[in-house]
Amino acid sequence: LGTPDSPEVPAVRRYLAEFLWDKHVIDVNPVGRWLLLHGIILRFRPRKSAHAYGKVWTPDGSPLLVHSKHLLREVTSALGPAWKVSLGMRYGRPSLEDGLRELLTEPLASLTILPLYPQYATSTTYSTFERIEELLPKLTPTPPPLKVVRDFFTDPGFCNAQAEVARPMLESFKPDRVLFSFHGLPERHLTRIHPDACRFDGCCDAVTARNALCYRARSRAVLWSATRLDRLRGI
Repeated sequence: LGTPDSPEVPAVRRYLAEFLWDKHVIDVNPVGRWLLLHGIILRFRPRKSAHAYGKVWTPDGSPLLVHSKHLLREVTSALGPAWKVSLGMRYGRPSLEDGLRELLTEPLASLTILPLYPQYATSTTYSTFERIEELLPKLTPTPPPLKVVRDFFTDPGFCNAQAEVARPMLESFKPDRVLFSFHGLPERHLTRIHPDACRFDGCCDAVTARNALCYRARSRAVLWSATRLDRLRGI
């Protein structure tokens, strides 16, 4: 998604101004969004958020950026020299524009976009695709064929990776319950995609054609997939 350049108030304010101006994040009319953002949010939230960022900031910078760069190096190594890999965040730096510019310095047979959001949501995945579609014609007169990976919430590799991270800690103190926490969305984001979502019995119990893009159903599917993994048996 993105990160401010530093845990200082001005940097956090710039980041929040870009992030929260996205019409898919605060989905109200532009006038209302501007008044809400500049009249209320940016007056108070940057200081509180900067304090929170300061608690997790590392000597190498933002944890999100540090880990994303590590992921970039590992993916580049795994794919090999036939592939060129670049990192771009939806908000902040390096931006999506920075990442695309780096890739488009030479002709490409195709361009694959992999947003690092396991579940689809308009405020994350769709917003990213929309921004890329805006940028490509500005950056190159002949955009390469575009491939997209929209989500991977039940991919065994993803679920195994989550289990691998969780297993050592869970084994160390054997909790009675494990709480999975997901980033929340306004319910209207779900009902805009599927107008009848959340209005029929068992809506979020499984991902079906009727709620195929429902973020809540997909989040529950992550949980069901994780608990079925052999790696979590006995924990």
